[in-house]
Amino acid sequence: MAGAGAYDVIVVGSGAGGGTIAHRLTHEGMRVLLIEEGRWLQPGAHSRYIRHVHPDRTQPIACVGGQTKFYGAALYRLREADFEAVAHEAGVSPAWPILYDDLEPYYDQAERLYRVHGATEADPTEPPHARAYPHGAIASHPRIGGLVEQLAATGLHPAPIPRALDRRDGLGACRMCPACDAHQCGFDAKMDAETAAIRPAMGTGRLTVADGTRCVAVLTESGGRGVRGVRVACDGVEEEIAAGVVVVAGGVPRSAMLLRRSRTAKHREGLGNAGGALGRYLAGHSAGVVFPLVRWPELAEIHTKSFSINDYYHGSAEWPFPLGIIQTAGQMPFWTELPRSLRPVAKAIGRHSLICFCMSEALPTRTSGLHFDGDAVSHTVEPTVSAVSFRRLTRLATEAFRNAGYPCIAPPRAPQLWHQVGTARMGLDAGDSVVDADLQVHGIRGLYVADASVLPSAGAVNTSLTIMALALRCGDHIAGRRYAAFDRRVPAHRCAGGVPELVGARGEMPPSTRR
Repeated sequence: MAGAGAYDVIVVGSGAGGGTIAHRLTHEGMRVLLIEEGRWLQPGAHSRYIRHVHPDRTQPIACVGGQTKFYGAALYRLREADFEAVAHEAGVSPAWPILYDDLEPYYDQAERLYRVHGATEADPTEPPHARAYPHGAIASHPRIGGLVEQLAATGLHPAPIPRALDRRDGLGACRMCPACDAHQCGFDAKMDAETAAIRPAMGTGRLTVADGTRCVAVLTESGGRGVRGVRVACDGVEEEIAAGVVVVAGGVPRSAMLLRRSRTAKHREGLGNAGGALGRYLAGHSAGVVFPLVRWPELAEIHTKSFSINDYYHGSAEWPFPLGIIQTAGQMPFWTELPRSLRPVAKAIGRHSLICFCMSEALPTRTSGLHFDGDAVSHTVEPTVSAVSFRRLTRLATEAFRNAGYPCIAPPRAPQLWHQVGTARMGLDAGDSVVDADLQVHGIRGLYVADASVLPSAGAVNTSLTIMALALRCGDHIAGRRYAAFDRRVPAHRCAGGVPELVGARGEMPPSTRR
């Protein structure tokens, strides 16, 4: 890695938040070091199913691009109401320190960066857009189109899922494979953080990617009021790297754990933890699956992640509380994860049905999240589940498909926690949040968090686009821009000469430069 003073900003983590903010900062003329504990994945490799949909939160995916390398590329905007306090069956989803209108321009920018295909008119819950999606919606496969039409005939509003794919009216690299969810794309057609953000950032000549490198601690000045760099470890060797700005973007739970183990005499309980909020207020989605049977004999290997039903997002005629979203998934051999005795039946169901997610909002509390014992996590408290609402959503999903003429199977399983957010949430009060509305850690100049950890709530739609939009907004704050919600400026950190080499931690050229 380059010598002292070589970087304006150090970003720790290369997923939806880290990769996106690295793109913004390098295009603002700043020299960025991107630290990633994992390695570059081999480009062009065949897709491979992994347990991404419900990963062990203590062992999140580590690779350049983070979990986006295996996400389903569903890039939704949170709904306007999600930024406000909303009463749920089991509690209140908290208000954010910003409103939807503050983030709307950055949603638009993120959609263009990640080449999102979508439609604003089909979904009754779609929030206002200043501009249309950059690319038109991707139509459902003809074998699924009949199901969509039948659902619409019952009075529902099935809508295209906004997707981050290099489709571009059929002229891009996307081949509409059956496997998008939980797979790496073998054609570089999924617009993940590495493909859409990190590679273009490297093209500026201002980004160094240190893969295979672990950030041991964030370093603060002697007074504890400002950041001065990081301590990293690679191949058993530790070194300190200086920078006036550090962005922590390791995701849940890594970011909170890094801030905890960076504690000093001035910050005894961890950076940003003066009010005891670090690690707490974990939230996410209560998620489960239903299986509408759509074809006999087996469903062909086609692209199935194409539509969702959001009619029940804010509730129903019989239920005043928010329910959530019903969303089709890609084809996944989920039966391989089950006990051997259950696999034959599960495989038969999977081969003849769509996989549809039902997702409701799981609510944060002061105690939900990571509880520390020293620098280790002693235990985790789950967010609050609105159990009745989730059961109602599942029942409405099965009824919707059955009313459309498609038998539907709903396994009797408790919901799982997906799309975790919080543990370093944003807020105006240091007593119940870790970062402010600009994502700067309370009381520590130059230290930011830009990943899922900062979201005060998860809504019920996929959270990746919101993470990306917040990262772009934070990047503008770091670069010294003024925007409508907060009328203030910060000093810009500009390139002062010298171009870092585009090398990995061991001096290896990343795969994108070998092409």
